[in-house]
Amino acid sequence: MEVTEDGKYEKKPCCQSCASPGASAEDNWVWSKQGEVAMHLPERWGILQFETQADKEVKYYEEWDARCAAMAIYYAQKTYHKEEGKYTTDIEDLKHYSTQPFPIYDNANMVISLTEEGYEASATIESHTATVNQERYLRAFETLKKSTTTIAES
Repeated sequence: MEVTEDGKYEKKPCCQSCASPGASAEDNWVWSKQGEVAMHLPERWGILQFETQADKEVKYYEEWDARCAAMAIYYAQKTYHKEEGKYTTDIEDLKHYSTQPFPIYDNANMVISLTEEGYEASATIESHTATVNQERYLRAFETLKKSTTTIAES
């Protein structure tokens, strides 16, 4: 922002294209879908792996499937709530509202509980579980035999 001669605040041009009258582009250096400023959606970010050896195998992000399954519930619940005015605990109800890039996973063990604030959902695939709520608070865990350890939170 800058202060003009008459004391008003005005947005400074962020780049040369914005300096042109009528231009509305923003100078965002993020890896997001083109034409959309959506940098605050980590579940849609790509994964970049750096290696110093050319013959190194690509590391598999083991909790990724569980995270995606939980986010599938979140996005389907969001649309379901918009159209129905409530949340549901029935995964079958949500399948109708499921869309790419996060379709409802048939291979996940999914559980949804209603809460006073909205809902809490979990998705477990193999040894990983992810939980999400109506606020989009996502947590992922590695599920061990009798205990759970946190891998990451976002």
